Amino acid sequence: MGESSSSIYVRKSSGLIRTISGRSALIANLIGMGILVNIFWVYYASALYPNADLPSTVFIGMALNLLVAYAYWMLATAMPRTGGDYVYVSRIFHPAVGFMENLMFVVLMVTWAGLFPQLIASQGMQMMFANLYLVTGNSYYLSVAQWLTTQFAQFIIGFVIVTLVILLNFLPVKWIFRIVTALFVIQAIIYVWFVAQLAMIPHDTFVSDFNQKFGANAYQQVLNLAKNNYQVDWTITAEGTFIGIVYTMLSYIGYANSAYFAGEVRGDPRSSQGLAIFGSPIIFSVIIYILYSVIYNTFGHDFLVASSVLSLNGDQGWIMPAAPSPAHLVAVISNDPFFVSVVPFGLVLTFFGFALIYFFVPTRNIFAYAFDRIIPTKVAEVNRYGIPWVAVLIYGVIAYVSLYLTVYTQVFSYLSYANFGWWLSVAIVMFAAASFPFLKKDIFESSPRIVKRKLGPIPVITLVGIIGGILSLWVSYSTILPSFTGAPINAVYILSILLVYVIALLIFIISYFIQKRRGVPMELIGKELPPT
Repeated sequence: MGESSSSIYVRKSSGLIRTISGRSALIANLIGMGILVNIFWVYYASALYPNADLPSTVFIGMALNLLVAYAYWMLATAMPRTGGDYVYVSRIFHPAVGFMENLMFVVLMVTWAGLFPQLIASQGMQMMFANLYLVTGNSYYLSVAQWLTTQFAQFIIGFVIVTLVILLNFLPVKWIFRIVTALFVIQAIIYVWFVAQLAMIPHDTFVSDFNQKFGANAYQQVLNLAKNNYQVDWTITAEGTFIGIVYTMLSYIGYANSAYFAGEVRGDPRSSQGLAIFGSPIIFSVIIYILYSVIYNTFGHDFLVASSVLSLNGDQGWIMPAAPSPAHLVAVISNDPFFVSVVPFGLVLTFFGFALIYFFVPTRNIFAYAFDRIIPTKVAEVNRYGIPWVAVLIYGVIAYVSLYLTVYTQVFSYLSYANFGWWLSVAIVMFAAASFPFLKKDIFESSPRIVKRKLGPIPVITLVGIIGGILSLWVSYSTILPSFTGAPINAVYILSILLVYVIALLIFIISYFIQKRRGVPMELIGKELPPT
């Protein structure tokens, strides 16, 4: 169907096909959160937050994230359209504000497009071969592990992964989500095996095994080196745990992913999005609490902190051939080649799941921009399978560039403040949710009853939005503090993040005037919901 100068939308139907079930959306959200990734993130958490008791932060982090999840659930129920918060904020506040806050998410996902394929080589695969070397003594595995630390290896493997992800995104959506489900099932099996093994191995056994492999006093030497060379104090404190709450909150990112492809989720959004958006952080909390508990039980908080500090500083005192992630430390407690390679393979699958989901999601946001004519309408084209093929091609090119920049440059160094921008945009969404009943009364009043629930005279979504917005601002600010980053506040990094909003505003203004000259009523963007 051709374009009409009298209508804001490219066509009367989005062209997307509702083939995703609520259960599939839930699984996709969990894959986007990473059910195994904390066996990797705990490496950084241990070094950067040595005084935090991470298991105790899990359910506090869940409670705070459930506020955000509730707002997204209600908004996705009231406005079940592809583009998620771009649509919500555009219709509640203003299209320019919606484009600004949502483009922040997309820009940060652009950096992930190269990062996760690179991590498959530099971390997941590297640990697999390092583990095989430790349990077999075969130097070939060590040579492969060392090769995987090179930029060339990471780029070549990352290139293959990006290419595979692009090709998969041209499949019918139902097949993409079948692959996502398969990834989940395999990761879940590895998770259960990993947890079961660690639950049976006390810390004393790990100490004994570590000393047996690396020397009679090797375990204590790791602790002494970290304490003497880097003045590390791993005493758990209330202040350190409070900072750890912020870190744990960041681990939850991904539960709102299904809001962005809402136009492809079938069924009543009250149940499908409720299951996916509200259910996933609850399930994830249980997953990571158990994970943290068994990891600390076996390897010990003190050792994880000390070894991680040595490794991150490149200290020769860390004598194992890979970073001290529990995915690598399993090679100390087990001599089974299959087990010690399967655990880091779980990380490979986790990073691949990230690469797949965080390619799929931004293509839907880009599609939504084009459907509203903010970017060229050609990008909103779909094929007979309901795939926005132009958006996939464009994002594919971006992913290759992102991979190159990740491997060979320091361009993405501003990513150390990525969470500052992420949670700033979340705050905007939360305040939009709080304003929804008052600024968009027509949509609010026509929404399902669950959206219109009140606590006395005040809509629940308003209360949740205000509290969630304030907490999101707190998280955003906390992520740039020296107590969190371990470094002074970097004004350049802050400005580089905020520049995304400025660029988005300029793009919107230019697009607005170009379309107005063509006779397109751009003012309707904020007044009408996109067609389904």
